[in-house]
Amino acid sequence: MKKNYIVFAWLVTLLFSSNLVTAQNTLEESQFGTLILDYLKENKDQFNLQNEDLENIIVRNSYTDDAGVSYIYLNQAYQGIEIFNAISTVVVKDNKVFYYANRFTDDIVNRVNTTNATLSPEESISAMANHFQLSNPVDLTQLEKRGNSYLFSNAGISQRDITIELVYSQQDRELKLAWDIVVYTNDSSHWYSVRLDATNNEVLDVNDFLLTCTFEKDHTHNTPSEELNFYNEMISPSSVLVDGASYNVFALPAESPNHGPRQLVINPADPVASPFGWHDADGLVGAEHTTTRGNNVFAQEDRDGQVFTNGFMPDGTSTLTFDFPLDMNQPAEGYEAASVTNLFYMNNMMHDIWYHHGFDESAGNFQSNNYGNPGLQRDEVIADAQDGSGINNATFGTPPDGQNPTMTMFMWAPVGPLNDPLEIQNGIATGNYSGVEAGFGGPLSTTPITTQLALAIDLSPDTLDACDALTNSSFLNGKIAVIRRGECEFGVKVLAAQNAGAVAVIMVNNVAGDAIVMGPGAQGASVTIPSIMVTQADGELIISSLENNNQTINATLVNNGPFQIDGDFDNGIIAHEYGHGISNRTTGGPSTTSCLFNAEQMGEGWSDWFGLMVSMYDTDTAADARGIGTFAVSQPTTGPGIRPRRYSPDFTINELTYAATNNTGISQPHGIGSVWATVLWDLTWAYIDKYGFDSDLINGDGGNNKVMDLVIEGLKMQPCSPGFVDGRDALLAADTLLTGGLDQCTIWEVFATRGLGFNAAQGDSDIRLDQVEDFSMPPSDDPSLDNCSDLLSINEFSKDRFRVYPNPTQKELTINTNKSIGNVSISLIDVNGRVVLNLEKDLLSTVTIDTSNLKTGLYILNIKGDSINYNEKIIKN
Repeated sequence: MKKNYIVFAWLVTLLFSSNLVTAQNTLEESQFGTLILDYLKENKDQFNLQNEDLENIIVRNSYTDDAGVSYIYLNQAYQGIEIFNAISTVVVKDNKVFYYANRFTDDIVNRVNTTNATLSPEESISAMANHFQLSNPVDLTQLEKRGNSYLFSNAGISQRDITIELVYSQQDRELKLAWDIVVYTNDSSHWYSVRLDATNNEVLDVNDFLLTCTFEKDHTHNTPSEELNFYNEMISPSSVLVDGASYNVFALPAESPNHGPRQLVINPADPVASPFGWHDADGLVGAEHTTTRGNNVFAQEDRDGQVFTNGFMPDGTSTLTFDFPLDMNQPAEGYEAASVTNLFYMNNMMHDIWYHHGFDESAGNFQSNNYGNPGLQRDEVIADAQDGSGINNATFGTPPDGQNPTMTMFMWAPVGPLNDPLEIQNGIATGNYSGVEAGFGGPLSTTPITTQLALAIDLSPDTLDACDALTNSSFLNGKIAVIRRGECEFGVKVLAAQNAGAVAVIMVNNVAGDAIVMGPGAQGASVTIPSIMVTQADGELIISSLENNNQTINATLVNNGPFQIDGDFDNGIIAHEYGHGISNRTTGGPSTTSCLFNAEQMGEGWSDWFGLMVSMYDTDTAADARGIGTFAVSQPTTGPGIRPRRYSPDFTINELTYAATNNTGISQPHGIGSVWATVLWDLTWAYIDKYGFDSDLINGDGGNNKVMDLVIEGLKMQPCSPGFVDGRDALLAADTLLTGGLDQCTIWEVFATRGLGFNAAQGDSDIRLDQVEDFSMPPSDDPSLDNCSDLLSINEFSKDRFRVYPNPTQKELTINTNKSIGNVSISLIDVNGRVVLNLEKDLLSTVTIDTSNLKTGLYILNIKGDSINYNEKIIKN
């Protein structure tokens, strides 16, 4: 349970320096200012910029890595006021601009609406609170001011002190002066960054640092896989720091309890990433903490859903032995020590693994003590296990470097109805009833709730659906409210009953069939009481007993199982959430964490990929399709998970290409992200095919290790608000930086196969539906291919040597090449991933395929042979 004692002093009263962006220099004043400014002026036409657009540039972040490569993140400004997210990346190597990723905007002089804010920071904070229906600010006090940035007290509306900064917000072709306000709401459901017009308080744009990963549920749990000990392969034994710490956990690469058994791992801390172990604070030998608290993460139980107060932390005693029993066939509080331990372990593993691939102190990683290394400190992850502020979800909130990120891991509703949670004790409905627990609110306890039932009555048309103001609020106090499903959201109904004093809710389905898991809607996050849904038949009988009898009807609600599933044991989801922190801190520089909110951003894709990479076994093959979050959503290990497709290079399993991002049936951001993760997963297996697999994720040299280096480097090099083409180009540049371009061909082939070829266009990365895919490789004389060891796929499939026509087609499709390719497999795959045609042919010069019997629609043509694997989209009219 939560206790009201201390939190870190610097969490309660955060210093000004840790809340506002550190002091910044103009470009002219910086180390590489002249070099970069000369480059920008020489290349301004390429980026559609004018000299006036380059007059006021602020260095928002800069650092130099161990290889001597410098990363400089530039924020465009006008008269000293920054343009929000107009952040470009410059990479300098050997005193030359090695790479530039542009996100500056043009013609700023003619686009700004004003330079004078007519509304004060206090007025805009109050307007923001009113807009989001927060409480009225109380004792709002300015604590500090630095330039255009202010720090205010939390005013009773935020868990942290409020920051507000004057910026320009891009609205179509206008740059509007705005206040950017950051508030972490008291219910822990939002960490807002809101731009309000500084002249009229219009809400211009809203970001939420708390990235949520909502899932749907289906199927049943699988049994654990065979008990193989893979842990010792994760880290080379010679590299282990010996502090005696041991943890009984689902050790990587196990993704979850369904993927492998618990293991007692000993001395897992990496001596380079965590040189004083996982329980250090002061940088001296010896643990400062014997609980799940240390330099990289502060892990605790948080069933009351309040992030910045201390919850239960298991104690490993002076021996640092975290070996606690686990029986998940009970409510979560019965095994909270094992749960928090697993969360602590996984956060530390993510820290140590990715430290070695470039997410270190300079890049903005999460550490309380940086041990003298560059970057801001005091920002270890605050990780909450069994968090009570939600269900069927997980979140990660990433503030700028020097401020603590938050991870919240929720419980997950079990599949199917509970075992008769409802007993009606008298009246015509006497008996036991099954029900399905809501996907929000407080969990149904094993401690019975026994009290009177009461109908929640409101105004017409359906007086029992609680969609209008309740007319019998006082009667509901202390009772179990009975409500009929209706037109409004479930969260609205249950919250209305809760506000009237009800202790629980029984929701009656209004359609025949099974009861369903109720979603929270917009207000469900404020619900704390439990609720269940019963079937229409059972519920209407209960309603009749209350309407037609004068007697008091008593009932008992109790959780007899099956019990909620603890997300703290789904290592894939923990890695996914931590991955949000990595991508947000590296894109646009450590002091900017607002760069991944544009329409085409790939944050969810990187996070899925992070989870996949740390849960690979050396027995895995490319043919093993991977779902995400299968344990938490009660699926077998082979289940589809929570994405539109399982991840696989096989187009018959996952046919998604770049054009899928234009499909509004693909959700934003999760569905869009899954397309990016599909490409990264293909790239991973292309690297493994080339370099092999190494199970040592920290010190290994396999293709998986190399692609991990590549992706982190690409994140650092891409611009703010990236699209898919930005991401592709950053990876190509990262390969050139890391290897001199040895893997350019591999990267191009993978991306071209998924529609991100040489002529692909992302359009405006802030617009959802303007992407253009392309499957072509660069011309064979493209300088980026100079280091390719195998030019077959490039030369043979360039436009002048390989043709597929007509496209669109009606009756037949011709494949023509001017050189013999040999025996190939030719397949046509429909949009559902079904192979509708498969031929084995010798591709000597020309092959004709009969398409007359195919249905109208979109298909993928796949040509696979010993030396080729080619894909092209085909339209059948």
